[in-house]
Amino acid sequence: MRVFLVVAKSRADLFQYFTAGFAGVEGVEVILDRRIGERPAGRAEERSDRRNATTIYDELEVRGFVIVRLPA
Repeated sequence: MRVFLVVAKSRADLFQYFTAGFAGVEGVEVILDRRIGERPAGRAEERSDRRNATTIYDELEVRGFVIVRLPA
């Protein structure tokens, strides 16, 4: 399994912390979010279906980072 820690671009402190903390750990990569602009709006029906679900964008804004796990 590969693990990506995506850190909000406004949280350079967390990026440095995770980079140092996970240095040399196999399968873990720390990434600074480099998206430009706001999160995608999506279609109206998609938003209404997921209005109560937490999205990865919400987590990134609230916590400053998200953890994404992918099979190797």
